[in-house]
Amino acid sequence: MDEGHAARLRQLLDGALDWDFILSFAENHSLIPLLYFHLHARAPEKVPPAVYEKLREQFRRISALNMYLSGELRRLLKLFAAHDIAAIPYKGPALAAKAYGNIALRHFGDLDILVRQRDVLRVMKLLVVEGYELHPPLNGVQQALMLRTQCNLPFTRDAHRLIVEIHWRVSARLFSSPLDEDALWGNLQTDTFEKTQINALAPEDLLLSLCVHGAKHLWERLSWITDIAQLLEVYTNLNWASLLERARRTGTERMLLLGLHVAHDLLGARLPEQVELQLQSDPEIARLANQIYARLFEGADEAGGMSGYFIFQLKARRRLRDKFNYCRYVISPTEEDLTLLSLPAPLSFIYYLLRPLRMLWTGGPSHLQH
Repeated sequence: MDEGHAARLRQLLDGALDWDFILSFAENHSLIPLLYFHLHARAPEKVPPAVYEKLREQFRRISALNMYLSGELRRLLKLFAAHDIAAIPYKGPALAAKAYGNIALRHFGDLDILVRQRDVLRVMKLLVVEGYELHPPLNGVQQALMLRTQCNLPFTRDAHRLIVEIHWRVSARLFSSPLDEDALWGNLQTDTFEKTQINALAPEDLLLSLCVHGAKHLWERLSWITDIAQLLEVYTNLNWASLLERARRTGTERMLLLGLHVAHDLLGARLPEQVELQLQSDPEIARLANQIYARLFEGADEAGGMSGYFIFQLKARRRLRDKFNYCRYVISPTEEDLTLLSLPAPLSFIYYLLRPLRMLWTGGPSHLQH
């Protein structure tokens, strides 16, 4: 926060503020740590004492959880390495440390770890020995189907208080393919996390994958937009030509540009000239951003329900083949679909018939997000 923003903050604090709304909004968007951090640093005396104490308590609780999760992440990475399994901490503590320089400033509730697809079954066995269980439980046929159609499997421990998601891709192949396995692991870098050397995605790969993730969920949390803005501050020498070319080649260009646009529009993230030119040449991006803002700030209902979400995702893709693949992705079974029936391998095609029926029965965009 520069002095100009700090002055604006103090000016706002001199006015009449709905603190119940502010606290609720910050909690919903995982921004309690940053809210407390800036208020504490810039104008603690202007915050009502009861509000300040509540914020401080929430900040301490989140910090303690983040420290615990960071310790578990280091332990699991060490475990995997001992079994010759390469792993990449993705989002979570590693992103907090890289983007904010302090794991306490980013609120996360689980751990995301990328491994090669060939290592997933080995990782599963190790996690089971460590007390984790696949949630929801899936049999061998169902696990194989998830490995073919999705990008991650969630594991829980301690009555679901600890969640670890094992990824083998940054997104399901039919949703988008910004990074195939060879590209992801071929561009791998090393970084330091809490005095421990770790594998890390290349900055361009990380930025692209986070923009795809944000588009998948309609950028429903401001904290995700903040992540993009912070990474643009940290990575000042990105290879923009290579990043834009890869996004174009993989059909994720509009998702990337949308993430960059909202980070610039809402948080003043600085963009290079070639990105600004790309944004100016595609008016659809501003229209998609307006849908995001309506949902964030005006309470628009899920971008118009399930049909609105579906249309948003189609418009987030430029190429016809990517739109077609997204339609195929929508009817790909999820773990929730799979747990309704236990079928033998020859009958697993029935899951693809069950998926659209369940979507029509339950409704809602969440059933399109996987």
